Amino acid sequence: MDRDDVIERIRLVVERVLNRGVPALGPDTRLLNDLGLDSVGILETLIALEDQVGFEVDIDNLDPGVFDTAGSLADYVTSMTAKV
Repeated sequence: MDRDDVIERIRLVVERVLNRGVPALGPDTRLLNDLGLDSVGILETLIALEDQVGFEVDIDNLDPGVFDTAGSLADYVTSMTAKV
């Protein structure tokens, strides 16, 4: 799964979490400021991505910067799926 595929998955998950349509995401789309996700929404997004993509988050080594943009989250998910 490449970065663009992961960004599309993030978009679909965020639509479900926010219960509204989300336009196409770019790598620089900010999850908190541009999309309006809060900490609970971020957690829901991460859990849904874990289930859909098939990886496990290492909470002890999770950098909050992962959630800055769709691109940073996609990079994290891609790196985690490469370990599986």
